[in-house]
Amino acid sequence: MTEKGVTPNVITYTTILNASSELGNAPFSLSILAKMFVRGCSPNVYTFTNLIKGMCVAGRCDEALDVWDAMIKEMVFPNVIAYNTLIRGLCLSGNMKTSLSIFIQMERVGGGCSPNLTTFSTLIDGFTKSGDLSGAYEMWNKMILLGFRPNVVVYTCLVNALCKNFMFEHAYEIIENMVAENCPPNTTTFNTFLKGLCGSGKIDMAIALFNQMESFGCSHDTTTYKELLNGLFRSNNISLALELLVEMEEKGVELDLVAYNTIASGMLEDAPKVIAKMLVRGINPDDFTFNILINAYCKGGNVDLAIQLLDVMRLGGWKPDLVSYTSLIIGACELSDSETAIRCVGKMIDEGIIPNMSTWNVLVRFLVSRIGYVDAIEYMDTILVRVSP
Repeated sequence: MTEKGVTPNVITYTTILNASSELGNAPFSLSILAKMFVRGCSPNVYTFTNLIKGMCVAGRCDEALDVWDAMIKEMVFPNVIAYNTLIRGLCLSGNMKTSLSIFIQMERVGGGCSPNLTTFSTLIDGFTKSGDLSGAYEMWNKMILLGFRPNVVVYTCLVNALCKNFMFEHAYEIIENMVAENCPPNTTTFNTFLKGLCGSGKIDMAIALFNQMESFGCSHDTTTYKELLNGLFRSNNISLALELLVEMEEKGVELDLVAYNTIASGMLEDAPKVIAKMLVRGINPDDFTFNILINAYCKGGNVDLAIQLLDVMRLGGWKPDLVSYTSLIIGACELSDSETAIRCVGKMIDEGIIPNMSTWNVLVRFLVSRIGYVDAIEYMDTILVRVSP
């Protein structure tokens, strides 16, 4: 642009910064700001806001705070969007102390910078994810006190907070309150609740909630089915899980990779068939898919085929990990195949994968039973030398 005699203005630079920030390209974003100063183009609040967003997306929240301070020094005063952008970034990084400090600063400034519903929603979600229910409730109460009417997003954040603290009855009361306040829950609200119930083993409550969704005007989506399937498999309720799969097929619910992985891990004996069906439907596997298959083959006593899968993974660009090798080692030990177990340990160490406590325990118990305590310890010493820094 400058070569053709066209001088970029603040809008041009801000637009470029916005694109760069979305990609999390922090170094490039900082270089753009530097060019602006060199060329005498003063950044505005939107320029700084985009740069702050970019720093946060890149996980560089400390530098985002530096940009914030620089903005103030340049006498560019933040607006509510700037405040919310920084608070969101800090919350996502788990820095609730600083995000609360920025919130208090926002309250003091007041006027057009007073906290809005987005501010409260972000903070409630942040406190929830950091496990601070009291912090989430403090924000909730302050929001109500200031006269804000919670929307479905804010209510869902609170439901999530209660579920993370195993307060399921209270979470259900919130859903009833939503209806009473003419702010009906949506499918995301129920999916959040279902995830909490299934993750805590409350499968009966999860099934009841699943069956009630339509009475609240909410349909089941793929995520709904995935959460309940996961809960059913984890509770070893295979028959109900299979019934749910039939219902999904009848309703034409499309399964994605996560759903297929959930089904395969819950039905290890049939995992190869489930994955084959997934491949026929054009859904590519991921590392977790391969680990499910490796585990399935090992539990079925077919360790050789599981080892062949490692080569398939590498050819496809996937990398075997600790889970892959631990399954192989356990499978080999259960077959009393010490040669394969030891070979797998050596291979994983060669690939820079350090066995964890579970792997060591299985291997030590097996070696002691096969070659005796003294020889087992001697072998383990040679392994420890290889993994020591």
